[in-house]
Parts: sequence; structure tokens; C-alpha cells
Amino acid sequence: MAKKGFLSEEMFETMGDFPLEYRICHLLIWFAGADSDISQQELEGICGFVQGIIQGLDLDVDLEELVTECLEDVSEDPKPRLLQETIELFADYFPDEKLEELASAIEDIVGADDLSKEEKEFLTLLKDAWQIKGEKKQKDPSKTTIVKKKRK
Repeated sequence: MAKKGFLSEEMFETMGDFPLEYRICHLLIWFAGADSDISQQELEGICGFVQGIIQGLDLDVDLEELVTECLEDVSEDPKPRLLQETIELFADYFPDEKLEELASAIEDIVGADDLSKEEKEFLTLLKDAWQIKGEKKQKDPSKTTIVKKKRK
């Protein structure tokens, strides 16, 4: 299936009120909290990954504010429809290799404190939705990027 334009104006418009950085942060927090606990290691992984997105897109976004907002949203109003919409939207727009990188990063982040049964189940559902087959490819997690830093 042909993908729609990754990082295109259409993709950003389709996201509506929830921009890419929010959706990625929300997705990560949702998965990290699948076992009803977000560890310090998971939170640090989320912050590092989202910071990379913010820098890669050269966005003027306060990381602490974004993560705090997502944490509050997931704990007070988890928005399962937003999660499902995000998963579907990413499947439509992200190239397969970016979906694999994102799934691998999610697994690394939520597995920082060992993967719980619930986290494993959510990861399986995600990989099925994104049609990711096989075992996770071993890759240096510090080299995982969803977006490349723009050259000035």
C-alpha cells in the first residue's frame, strides 16, 4: 500500500488539534503506563525521544510542558480514540522503516524497567496494526530518529 506524504503539509493538517510531538508523547506515555506505572527510566526515555523530535523538527516547544500535559491527559482522560487515531495516522503516513524504528524505540523505552505482560500485549497490537513482522532488529537506540535534524 502506498503511503501518503511523510512530514507533508497534508499529514500535519490531518493531525488537527494534536500535533506530531503531542501524538508521539501521548503514544509513548500510554504504552509506558500500560502496566499502571511509569518508571523514572521510562519517563527519561520518553523525554529524550520527544526532545529529539522537537529538535529534529526545529520546533519551539517546551519539553517539560508537553510531557506534563500528556501525563495529565493520560491519567485524567486517556483518550483511547486519540491513541487509535494516532496509530492509524502513523500507519498511513510514516514509511515502514520509520514505523519499525518507532515501534523499536517504544519497546526500548517501555522496557527500560522490564516489559510487563500488559506492555508486551500493547506492543504486539501496535506491531500488528503497523504490520511489523518478526523480531526487533538490534540497533543502537541512540541512533533512532523519526525525523532528521534539518540543516541550516
